[in-house]
Amino acid sequence: TGNKKRGAVKQKRSGSNDGSTKSGSSSSVVPYILGDRLDKGATLLQIKGHVVRISKDKDGSRFIQQRLDYLADPAHNVASSNEELNLVFSEAMSSIEDLWYDAYGNFILQKLLDHGTEDMKAELGDRVHADVVSLSNKVYGCRVVQKALDALPKGQVAKLVSAFEGRVLPFIHDRNGNHVIQKSIIVISNFAKQAREGERCEEMASFFLESLDPIINEVIRDMEGLSRHPYGCRVVQRMVEYCIEPQKSRILDSIIAHHNLLVDDQYGNYVFQRSLSYGRVQDREAILETFLGGNNVVRMSMRKLASNVVEMMIKHGNEYERQTLVQEMLNSTCVDQRGNTLSAVVAMSMDAYANYVVKTAMDFTENSHQRDQLFGVLVSHLNELVSDGITFSIVVVNIATSTNTYFLQHGHLVL
Repeated sequence: TGNKKRGAVKQKRSGSNDGSTKSGSSSSVVPYILGDRLDKGATLLQIKGHVVRISKDKDGSRFIQQRLDYLADPAHNVASSNEELNLVFSEAMSSIEDLWYDAYGNFILQKLLDHGTEDMKAELGDRVHADVVSLSNKVYGCRVVQKALDALPKGQVAKLVSAFEGRVLPFIHDRNGNHVIQKSIIVISNFAKQAREGERCEEMASFFLESLDPIINEVIRDMEGLSRHPYGCRVVQRMVEYCIEPQKSRILDSIIAHHNLLVDDQYGNYVFQRSLSYGRVQDREAILETFLGGNNVVRMSMRKLASNVVEMMIKHGNEYERQTLVQEMLNSTCVDQRGNTLSAVVAMSMDAYANYVVKTAMDFTENSHQRDQLFGVLVSHLNELVSDGITFSIVVVNIATSTNTYFLQHGHLVL
């Protein structure tokens, strides 16, 4: 900051070719904006000719942003608001490439998308559309694209999204571009939902769905790979959360087709969990079938990632699905390291991951008979459970607090 102060003063004394004059108001305001201090009475007219340079300074960018916010508030009714807005827009557009890749300058373009006139937004939107590929892969450029998706008129947003066709996978694999694809899915899906449910216009809903189809198609063609990718899994989750029919069913069908590979994957399990939360009854039924028999529920519950999926099935399943899973736990047995046969519920309670499944079953089981069975099995093995640190902190305490029949005293359960 000290260097910036000295540079500003030096330019003022030398009369460098920056558009300032001895009597001009800009010469008295620029140094304050480029330094640590802001002239509270400054207007954007006083920085005429310096908008781009000041936009790329941390304090200068903040000053312009705050001034644009102030001018946009109807309560202030500033007489020079249009003139100030036009000034910033004109100078910003003349050097737009300098701003949209800049750490501070990009915020000025975002503010113009927020507060600009419809004509300004249209012109700025056209420039973003022309460079959307390079912008989307840049850390600051992708923020401008995301703001454009939020602020531009619906038709222009659909046009912007269409530019991703044929390039969807590279964008998803990019640490910046994946955010643009996620935003596109959210915005366009909301447009389609509003058209269908709010405006009762199926033709308009179809228009928006068609603009999103290229993204949907490319993702479905590589559903397994993207669901198991650190950025791809985020995109697939946004699809499950926001897409409407018929796109949502296509996405869920593709996920379920790969469920065996996703359920215990580092990233795929998150996609799978989201599908259980936002999916269809038929999806849960198909998954439930794979859990039944062969101690599958127990084995999956004892795996770090797959245990999350079992928990989600218990939490989000209907009464039949929940009862079926809990009964499978009650009917199953395990063999410990000494060759002794244990109730699966007891073995799960002493496992680092499966104990959370038991706790979830205790919390969400509504069937009183099954609930009594769960508590009965655990209570009958109290000595083993209390001696196990994992169980004591998760399941045993749950018994005490849930039944009000047992209580903790001096670190032990007492009947």
